[in-house]
Amino acid sequence: MITEVMSDTNVFNYPDTNSSRAGIEFLNRKFENQKIAIIGLGGTGSYILDQVAKTPVKEIHIFDADVFQLHNAFRSPGAVSSEKLEAENGIMKVDYYYGIYSNMHAGIKAHTKYITLENVSELKDFSYVFISIDKNEVRYNLTKAFLNMGVTFIDVGIGVNKSDDCLNGAVRVTVGTTGKSDHLDFRIGSSESEENEYSNNIQIADLNCLNAMLAVLKWKKLSGFYQDVKQEHNSLFLINTNKLLNEDNPA
Repeated sequence: MITEVMSDTNVFNYPDTNSSRAGIEFLNRKFENQKIAIIGLGGTGSYILDQVAKTPVKEIHIFDADVFQLHNAFRSPGAVSSEKLEAENGIMKVDYYYGIYSNMHAGIKAHTKYITLENVSELKDFSYVFISIDKNEVRYNLTKAFLNMGVTFIDVGIGVNKSDDCLNGAVRVTVGTTGKSDHLDFRIGSSESEENEYSNNIQIADLNCLNAMLAVLKWKKLSGFYQDVKQEHNSLFLINTNKLLNEDNPA
């Protein structure tokens, strides 16, 4: 039974005893007034939500217009019931994840729609935006729009290709801010790649999870929760060499 008294400003539905036990409540306050958007709730986006929902940000807005399908179940956190997967009309991704994470966080807002150039202005007042989509042209256009609005964004991406009898590739996290954006045209292309095996629905939950964790770590650095010495705006994890390249530092 939970007996601790919750603060009126606490967005959690039960006390965060993990932070209190570690004595880091003062660091968590750096998140309190943030308004976060997560665009795309595929494999990586769902893991981003899983982590952001465990922080005291004021609001978490999730955007996706897709139905939660069988292949999604194999690259997302937790385990969905077969009853939900077999529902007559299916369940929307945002509704499925809202149903899970609203148990913990009271500030989650579900939006059953895509973010496009026509409605991206709705996000002009957000603190940070995570972009987790697989359409390069849309991704590229959204990053330009966020730069024009002065909104800091964190874009994620995975490239996987066959190499002999195994897979090889990289996991990318790219940040765009008002202070650093000259690297974006080189890091985020506007054309679609036909050689990327990942775009052909290869399901690799560990890469989704790693991509999300690196993105969340960077967001926490930007928020002042973690120390950020390099201040890299692009990081690339290479699978076959196990190297993490940190690039595009501020001048």
